[in-house]
Amino acid sequence: MPHAIKARTKQIAKIAEIRAALIAAGFDTTDKQAVALDLGRSTAWNVLNRDTRAGPSAAIVKRILSSPNLPPRARRKIEEYVREKSRGLYGHSARRSDVFSDQFPELT
Repeated sequence: MPHAIKARTKQIAKIAEIRAALIAAGFDTTDKQAVALDLGRSTAWNVLNRDTRAGPSAAIVKRILSSPNLPPRARRKIEEYVREKSRGLYGHSARRSDVFSDQFPELT
């Protein structure tokens, strides 16, 4: 399997883990997930379900991490996502990974 496809598969799997953590904590609908993530309903759905190449932006991830309703397991998964994306595990260029990681000095 080519590296880009493998990296993209890892990113999709991590987002699925975040979604599963939310569901396990009782946030089993898009409306409830939006509350947990402190996002609008459509943005929450896009983050958790839409197959985008780049994944959620640093601004969206920051907003999610600042949510008082975010369950601990989902927070850990999102922090893992930040660390992995910062290391370039999702196939982004070194420059893009650096720009992303610069937004999260406390996690990288």
